[in-house]
Amino acid sequence: MSQNNSRATIDETTKFLFDAPGSAIIDLITRLFPIDFTRDSEIVRLSSECISHPGFSRSLPDIVFQVRDSNGANSFIHIEVQTEHDGMMDLRMVKYGYLIGASRSRFDHDKCRVIEIPHQVVMYLEEHKRIRDELKVRIILPDDTIVHYTVPVFKLYSYTARELGEMNLYLVIPLVLVKYRKRFETLCRQKNLNREEFDAIVRDVLQDVEEIISISGKCEDKGVMDEQTKDVILSATMELYNQLHQKYIQDNASREKVENMIESVTQKISKKWHQIGIEEGAEQGKIEEARNIARNLIMLGMEDEFIKKATGLSGDEIRRLKI
Repeated sequence: MSQNNSRATIDETTKFLFDAPGSAIIDLITRLFPIDFTRDSEIVRLSSECISHPGFSRSLPDIVFQVRDSNGANSFIHIEVQTEHDGMMDLRMVKYGYLIGASRSRFDHDKCRVIEIPHQVVMYLEEHKRIRDELKVRIILPDDTIVHYTVPVFKLYSYTARELGEMNLYLVIPLVLVKYRKRFETLCRQKNLNREEFDAIVRDVLQDVEEIISISGKCEDKGVMDEQTKDVILSATMELYNQLHQKYIQDNASREKVENMIESVTQKISKKWHQIGIEEGAEQGKIEEARNIARNLIMLGMEDEFIKKATGLSGDEIRRLKI
């Protein structure tokens, strides 16, 4: 798997995570920004395709949300997820902030165009010594007015899955698996592979997968996350593990262990939906939920056998969903 393919998989999985239910997005935003939103605030996902401007390249922001609170006030949130260090990230964030603001600019009572810059953060997934705690740009206007443009940085790679769970950042815990890509690459570039160190990294990966599953279960039991959010997290976890497995781990026993851990949880969810459907006389609605999970797993490239076990749907039903 090439670096570009690997990065594309990470990008797609990240976007998949941010398609989770609104309450999970609100929990994440209120931990990353000093903003007090209630969990029933309305989340509107803005397509990057509409955030553009003549003269700029097609490089567009990653995740942009509009949040409407109970008082009707609007806030705009921009989260840029970055795998590797980028020395131009400070300029990119200024550009993205302007584009997002310009796409919703308005005129005030003095006929002056108003551009509001969104709340922004850069989330780094892989460690690099040059990553700073915040990005700073000093903009000097012709009249010597100075504008300080500062964007906070969240170093996700510096936290364990457990720590992210304790911080209520449960939605992004699958992304802790990305940091192992660099550890594997560094080790595999050595002339003589240190097998003990390689096996230790594999154990760390499996331990993190197990921790992610455990955190998801605890959050669901506490009512912090719903079943749909849990499914999104587990599906993303499986996809990121598959990427590590195909390129580095390549051990069937490890893959089987991960699949069994995740299948055991998804089977419980499927069984629970089935029982609720019978008890409430709403089995059809639960089947549709299972189909939605299957569609997500299909989008992530999961094998039919895994989807069957995870959802309880038949092979014919899964094939129809692919059409």
